[in-house]
Amino acid sequence: MIRKLNRIIQDYLRRIRLKVGRAIFDKKREKNIGLIKENKLDMSRIKSILFLRYDGKIGDMVITTLLFREIKKNYPDLKIGVLARGAAKDIIKFNSYVDKVYSYEKGKEKSIGSEIASHKYDVLVDFSEVLRVNQMKLINLCKCRINIGLDKSDWKLFHISYKKNKAEHISYMYQNILKLFQIKNPELNYNIYSDIEIQDKVKKIVSNIKGDIIILNPYAASKHRSFNIEKIIEISNKVLKDEKNALIFIGEKSKKLEIESIKKALQNSKVYYPELNGILEVAELVSYAKHIITPDTSVVHIAVAKNIPLTAVYRLDTGDNNSIVWGPKSKQAKQIFSTSIFEAGEEADINKFNVEEIVL
Repeated sequence: MIRKLNRIIQDYLRRIRLKVGRAIFDKKREKNIGLIKENKLDMSRIKSILFLRYDGKIGDMVITTLLFREIKKNYPDLKIGVLARGAAKDIIKFNSYVDKVYSYEKGKEKSIGSEIASHKYDVLVDFSEVLRVNQMKLINLCKCRINIGLDKSDWKLFHISYKKNKAEHISYMYQNILKLFQIKNPELNYNIYSDIEIQDKVKKIVSNIKGDIIILNPYAASKHRSFNIEKIIEISNKVLKDEKNALIFIGEKSKKLEIESIKKALQNSKVYYPELNGILEVAELVSYAKHIITPDTSVVHIAVAKNIPLTAVYRLDTGDNNSIVWGPKSKQAKQIFSTSIFEAGEEADINKFNVEEIVL
């Protein structure tokens, strides 16, 4: 009851903060009408684009790589900058379609905005469904000539607004963004690149593994979307039932003790938990897999980028169509669903699914 009341209070205060923030920062910008024709950009006059991906979400950044590639293919001399944070920065660390990566830190909007403003970007593209106050401030500080935002047609801060269709995959929203840049019929696949050091390390790890590699990623960003120990063991036993398979666990170092205890319980020499440092080493390992099993998380989109067959486990949608919008866009992917449903005050349990639906 106290938790629910606190949530109500915080939601109310958040709305007040956003309303005040918008009153301060939703300022009318110079229209730069000459850069826009029929709600699209005059690309003969556009020399640089800044993408704001300050949410730190790895999977979102993986999908966004299609924008960088398609823009560079069509406009090779155009400069692309990306503002990112956390491990999401690593996804584009070796991406040749990105010219400049800026690091985002909350509370340092002034210094970040000043740096970006000094580089005089023509166009800014923001992906936020709900703009926080610090993000409103940052967009103003960047001083880009044209600001483009998601469902921001009623904002003064944005010159062009694009829409998100919750009935189709998110990549089609990015296709609509590309139309603003006069790009038609783009390829919608994703790219993840690494360097020779990462490739050699993972190749060495794989050389010591006997059998067809099946990767199990039990964990998502939320504990409510992660597999519990009982489910992990059940999935593992299904994988190991076929003697040709080798089971590899991936998971953050904070999960090491749990994974090691599961390995011990399985009592099978073909179970591995390699020491990986960073998301690019995970992505490189994924490229060697015969199959991936993962809950709704960034590994879904990494597997799609690497064109690896996968089973993605989702909770039943509760009106947001998450499994459609953010699901795996691959013919080699299968989605299976928990039968648990959201109830007032309680999260749905992702572990309520039938392991026999996993087909390797």
